[in-house]
Amino acid sequence: MDPVSVEIAAIRSALAEATEKIEALNGLVVSSENDETDTPDPAVEDITAAELIHRAERLLKWSRLKADTLNLGSGLFADSCWNMCLDTYICDLKGQKITVSSIAHSSGIPMTTAMRYINVMAEEGLLEKSPNPSDNRMVFISTSETCKDKISTILSHFK
Repeated sequence: MDPVSVEIAAIRSALAEATEKIEALNGLVVSSENDETDTPDPAVEDITAAELIHRAERLLKWSRLKADTLNLGSGLFADSCWNMCLDTYICDLKGQKITVSSIAHSSGIPMTTAMRYINVMAEEGLLEKSPNPSDNRMVFISTSETCKDKISTILSHFK
């Protein structure tokens, strides 16, 4: 396998593992009754968009502080995909459009790496890409409804 294929396989594996963890967390949050009736988690419904934004911004700030403090050049404590999802989620709730280059810049990873992560997350159904009608070279990124729901569920348990 070439190095890019190996890296893509590693990203897919990490995303699969993260998805399993999110599903496990979601299973703890939603009772078996709610799972059977597909009723939304009432804790998420009670939280305003402003509070979700506040919690997401605090979590993103914490994640960046953690990475800046503990990473000694190895990148072991970076959560690039999670940070990109949170950043996109925040922009979606604020009604702001975000581009691939903006996400790459804010996550602190190279543009090519960000594009690979975004493509994998789009394939996994976490992010959605749409063209910029005024500039075909630019692509807007947003979180899928499923991803928004899952992040909202996670954030409903943080104060």
